[in-house]
Amino acid sequence: MSTTSGFALEVGRELSYDQLPAYAPMLAAYHRAHADELRAMLADLPLAPGAIVLDMACGAGTYTCWLAELVGEAGRVVGVDIAPAYLAQAREAADRTPYNARINFQQGDVAALPFDNHTFDLVWCAQSMYSLPDPHAALRELRRITRVGGTVAIFENDTVHQLVLPWPAELELAVRSAQLRALRSAHGDNERFFIGRELCSSFEAAGFTTCSVRSYATTRHAPLSRDEYAYLRAYLDDLAARARPFLTANECAWLDQLITPGTADYMLDQSDFYVTYLSMVALGE
Repeated sequence: MSTTSGFALEVGRELSYDQLPAYAPMLAAYHRAHADELRAMLADLPLAPGAIVLDMACGAGTYTCWLAELVGEAGRVVGVDIAPAYLAQAREAADRTPYNARINFQQGDVAALPFDNHTFDLVWCAQSMYSLPDPHAALRELRRITRVGGTVAIFENDTVHQLVLPWPAELELAVRSAQLRALRSAHGDNERFFIGRELCSSFEAAGFTTCSVRSYATTRHAPLSRDEYAYLRAYLDDLAARARPFLTANECAWLDQLITPGTADYMLDQSDFYVTYLSMVALGE
C-alpha cells in the first residue's frame, strides 16, 4: 500500500535537483498570508545591524529578503538551498527588493556546507528540519559555522499539532492517528516529522550548551484571504491523501463532507470558521 503524498517528495531525495517540491505553491501562499506574523517573528531574533546571517534551506528567498532588511546596510545575508530551481526564484525575489546588494545565494547541502568554522552571527532555518535525512547532523553542521556567542534559530512546527481546526474531536483523533500511521508506513525515519516537539533535546544532542524555545500562535477567522484559503485547501487535501488508507469508510465519508469544496459542510466556507497555527522557534548557542 502506497501512502506517500506528493508533498512528501523532497529535492535531492525523491526529486531531481532541477525540480521544485509539490508543496512550493502551498508554502508561497502561507508566506504571503502570514507575512506580518513571520516578519515579527524575525524581529524577535537576536539580530544586530551589521550581522552576517545564513538562511539555510532558503527556498524561494522569502526569509532571506526579510532578514536583509533587518541587518542594515553593513550586514549580509547568504541564502543556501540544495535546489537550483528554488535559488533561481530566490534571486528574482531579491532583485525586486532594495536590499539585493546585501544578499548572496549559493547552492549547498546542509550535510557539508561550504563555509569556514564560525562564519555567521545568526543561522536561520525555517520549517525545513523535518525534510532533512538527519536533523541532528544538520544542527551540528549549523553549529560549526556559527560564531562563538552567535545563535542558531530553528523555526518549526509539530506535524500533528500544527493547526487547530474546528472539527469534531472524534474525527480529529481518527485523522491524526491515521496520519501518524501513514508517516510510519512511508518513512522509516518518521521521527523527524515531530522535530518541533524535540527541539531542545535535538540542540543538546548536537552539542549546543543552551537552548530556549519561543512559541507563536496565529488565528485566522472567516472570511479567509485568497492565500489563506489556498494554503488551507492544499493542507487539508494533503492530510486527507495521507490519512484515507488508514481510515474506515465512515471516517472517510465524514472527512470528505468537511473538506470537499462545494459541500454544505465544507469547513473553509463556514461563516464561523477559524484556525489557529502553532509554531516554535528554538534558539541555541
